[in-house]
Amino acid sequence: MTLPAPMAALPARLHQIHQRLTGQLQTLLAGDVLRVLARLTLAGVFWRSLLTKVETFGVFGYTEMINDFAVQRSYLRLPELPLSLKPSTLNLFENEYALPLVPTEIAAWMATLAEFVLPILLVLGVLTRFSALALLGMTLVIQVFVYPDAWWGTHALWVVLALYIAAHGPGRLSIDHWAGPRFAR
Repeated sequence: MTLPAPMAALPARLHQIHQRLTGQLQTLLAGDVLRVLARLTLAGVFWRSLLTKVETFGVFGYTEMINDFAVQRSYLRLPELPLSLKPSTLNLFENEYALPLVPTEIAAWMATLAEFVLPILLVLGVLTRFSALALLGMTLVIQVFVYPDAWWGTHALWVVLALYIAAHGPGRLSIDHWAGPRFAR
């Protein structure tokens, strides 16, 4: 029994549609969109960590009722400048994050400043590869000295993002891309 001509051509037609769709998806994602998403995701991880270490203020506040109590919330939290470490941050670095060879307060400030500066650079796409490699270094320090059991849960993902950014660069949607040719002159 042979299939009618339209039915026999169906697998080839489906393959052609699949090829076209995957080609368009690859063009879209393999370029600038994926690079921006990787930069924003890695920056977001370390920025949220920064916000736990320093005093912050809320922007775009609203009141939420929880069990008949008014709770003040905000859509956006930003660090207060100049940066000031929370006492709990120093306590964490002294007791839980104890790094060898680095005094507690210096380690706390180094991590805090890196978590402030490097995500901003990543989002803007300035010194992008350097920023990604610096956050990779921080991730490896955290993995080895602070949370050695957290590899598959979180750190492996951070490493992959940082390596992707370092290997492929920031993409066209970055200051690095725009300024690169001007600095090369």
